[in-house]
Amino acid sequence: GVGHRVEIEGREALFADFLVEARGRQAPALGKGLRGPETVSLLNRWQGTPGSTASAVESLEDGWAWMARRADGQCYWQWTVDVASAQLPGKATLPDYCRARRQGSAWAREFFGVGPETDLQLHARSSTAILSPQVCGDHWIRVGDAAMAVDPLSGNGIFQSLSSALQAPTVINTLVRKPERAALAQRFHQQRVEQLFLRFARIGRDFYADEQRWLEQPFWQARRQWPDAEVAHAEADFAALRIERAPVLKDGFVDEAEVVITADQPLGIWHVQGVELAPLVRRLRTEPAEQVLAGLTVEQGRMVRSWLLSQGFKP
Repeated sequence: GVGHRVEIEGREALFADFLVEARGRQAPALGKGLRGPETVSLLNRWQGTPGSTASAVESLEDGWAWMARRADGQCYWQWTVDVASAQLPGKATLPDYCRARRQGSAWAREFFGVGPETDLQLHARSSTAILSPQVCGDHWIRVGDAAMAVDPLSGNGIFQSLSSALQAPTVINTLVRKPERAALAQRFHQQRVEQLFLRFARIGRDFYADEQRWLEQPFWQARRQWPDAEVAHAEADFAALRIERAPVLKDGFVDEAEVVITADQPLGIWHVQGVELAPLVRRLRTEPAEQVLAGLTVEQGRMVRSWLLSQGFKP
């Protein structure tokens, strides 16, 4: 039979029919996926003087720094740099190198004050944006950062992890109980993860493009051009809406239905407030809006009208 053998240190091996890979960035790679510019984040943590809680972000010539102070005096300064161009020193001198960079910033000096830094710890970790080439099989699924990890500047890591984890039970349920829909379920998960990844990649790119002081520096140059030149938020155009069959979540399983493909929702929208949109959009092309929306409740009418207007519909 098909199954997984999971070896755990200090105890007997486990056997399972289905595996959920949720080990984040530590999950082994499955071949070459889509990767952003290689990036490393150096987190410096130390005990400072207790005071007020605060956080800040500063862009630097060769990267950007996130800083935070807790009321108990725990301080954090994380410097994110380009792996190829950073020319970082060896591990032994890295804490001093970071401290010098921190003290070279007027903003960081003001933020942390001049008190002593005791018990300094440094953690280096990759923060490259990564999309796994495959996120779902017949008997396994990858969720969270194991499926896709975004650049910390687009700042939605927790949101995307929860988003891929929330759809996983339905995908798993379909794979296990309706194997004839396996391809549909896998397509659903793969497309959602890819779409989310590209959306956040483009949002991150636009943040990087906002920094105009160091256009020629390798860090900023690479990141304001990746992943592509497509806009993060396209203009709404009602005439450009398309109707296609696509995988959707229905009654605890992945199913197929007609959805409306929009500029901002390239995977399609199935319904709003319980009202299926494809038949409505189809009718609105030839019938007056009053007639098409006549059968809806007040609440449905309000939500559907608001959605139509946001899609550029002009009654």
